[in-house]
Amino acid sequence: MVASYIFAALVWAEPQPAANWQESSLTGNGMVGAMVEGRVEDESIHLSHCKLYLPEPGETPPALVNHPRRNPGDYNNRDGFMAACDLKISMRFGKPTEYSRRTDFDTGECIVSAKDGKGRRYERRVVALRGANVIAVKTTDESKSDVVFALAGIEPSGRTDIAAFSKGIRRIVSEPDYYRCEFKNENPWNKLAGYEVLLTQRRREAECAEVFVAIEPLLKGQNSNRAAMEARLAAVAEKGYDALLAESAATQKELMDRVSFALEGPKNATEIVRNFNSGRYNIISSVGEDHVPNLQGLWAGTWSAPWFASFTVNGNLPCAISFFCRGNTPEFNESLLKWIEARLPEMRDAAKRHFGARGFRAAAQTTIAGVETDSNANYPHVYWHGGAAWLLSRLYDGYRHTLDEKWLRRIYPLMKEIAQYYEDVIVELPDGTLGFNPSYSPENWPAGKRPTAVNATMDIAIAKQFLGEVVHAAETLGVDAEDRGKWSAMRDRLTPYQVSENGFFAEWLAPGQPDNNEHRHASHLYALYDDAPAEILTNAALVAAVKKTIDARMDFNENRSRTMAFGYVQNGLAACKIGDAARAARCLKLLTDKNWLKGGGSCHDWRNCFNTDISGGYPYLISEMLVHSEEGWVRFLPAKPKEW
Repeated sequence: MVASYIFAALVWAEPQPAANWQESSLTGNGMVGAMVEGRVEDESIHLSHCKLYLPEPGETPPALVNHPRRNPGDYNNRDGFMAACDLKISMRFGKPTEYSRRTDFDTGECIVSAKDGKGRRYERRVVALRGANVIAVKTTDESKSDVVFALAGIEPSGRTDIAAFSKGIRRIVSEPDYYRCEFKNENPWNKLAGYEVLLTQRRREAECAEVFVAIEPLLKGQNSNRAAMEARLAAVAEKGYDALLAESAATQKELMDRVSFALEGPKNATEIVRNFNSGRYNIISSVGEDHVPNLQGLWAGTWSAPWFASFTVNGNLPCAISFFCRGNTPEFNESLLKWIEARLPEMRDAAKRHFGARGFRAAAQTTIAGVETDSNANYPHVYWHGGAAWLLSRLYDGYRHTLDEKWLRRIYPLMKEIAQYYEDVIVELPDGTLGFNPSYSPENWPAGKRPTAVNATMDIAIAKQFLGEVVHAAETLGVDAEDRGKWSAMRDRLTPYQVSENGFFAEWLAPGQPDNNEHRHASHLYALYDDAPAEILTNAALVAAVKKTIDARMDFNENRSRTMAFGYVQNGLAACKIGDAARAARCLKLLTDKNWLKGGGSCHDWRNCFNTDISGGYPYLISEMLVHSEEGWVRFLPAKPKEW
């Protein structure tokens, strides 16, 4: 009898090397990462560091110039995330047999193994070590072949790579064991002058070699970190791969063991469990001291990552970090808080300049700093007001999971600043309710209209959730009684959710803004991502409108490969809150079938465009299908598919 429960999939295994860098196996420790393509001969391992953003030139980017309501800056004003270099491994092997490429989620290793024509075994292990903060490689070769390790530059993959290189790189020094890249430009927020990569080798025995690689950014005024890197690598090499791995893997496994998921029933149970674990692994590997996953986590195989590998706050980043608390890793919120604090000066400045407001606002698109870098007539991100509140709601979720009052005291001053921002930007509308004018629903527009709109539902939903949270936080801490009353009154007057003329859950809560369901996001369903508000769930017409909206968005997205994976997550979360297992399963099936790459990375489009947002959103959606909790109660199996 075959066991029906699927507990496995704590590895991701493939029977062939990657066809391109996007399909590489992944290892990361929150600071440095490696993408392993997996060829036995002529291997390329793409190395990365989370701080490597190529500075855009200019003393004063457009975001800081002149009129407080001018467009904040064009698409290209973001500093682009880039790979560091490649580790090349060359050897003579012949046609491999019994080939395997796999990622061990418990150890963080990417493992390539094969046998040659004489049955002699070769194995290569690659890991981004925690603690030591280096990329380590160990090879075991029964044929005792001559294996050559060398650092080399990233090969340009197209015109955008070449353009980024020629625009931003001043000089490269490339030696087999040393790689140095110097930048042409700097700007007020990115003081990176370049970076260095250093390799050291140690052969333990005739069949075994070990290699250790360090990556260090160069800041303005620094000439070189090479001496310090050499000393660090010498100590690491002396300790050896196995001892270092034992220490690193203990931390890695402890993090992976905090949540387990088993499944029986569906034919694709193995893939669902594997993707659940792979998503958790990708996010755990991408979170560092002050780093949260960018669009590519912390990995890169090009000079010019898609969308600059920005931190996209209007959907991608919140999706990536959505499983921090539910995944039993609330300490990851510490990294998110540090990430926010580093960008506060620009975010406060943006609130003041654009709206004359107190507090701060988070840009929809940003990389190295908090400046607004992508807002124009077609994408008026500056009129989307929910970014900062959405991020702080994630931090407040940390309090709700832990009831750690010290944590609440740390984040409450920031919550209060956002409440003050709302005080200054929320206006009274002609119908007497409170709302937002102008407003914007990312990245959509009313049918036949321009994107700048009045009273986007997402802005209202985020404000309702957040004002309730800041009032509760103030009550818990026993502070700001007068403000609590004011914020509660504001929340009560915010525009109610509505059914549109065509029976959909309205995306804009003001007249004359028709539905537009040919869109990838489901931003207006925000109220149902994390919470289950009675305002919606006790209103049969609104629940029916939510169902009709999910169907329309999924009908559109199921038939086009260039889509938005986190949009499936958003629709699925809304289905969970209304207890609709079939619709939640529809969303999960598309994510399972279309949005994972060979190698374990998740992707933006169907099997293309490496992107880590659903690595967090996928396990979060599954968890919400199985359990939902709010203060005082828990609901089990709210959207469990019949076959599960």
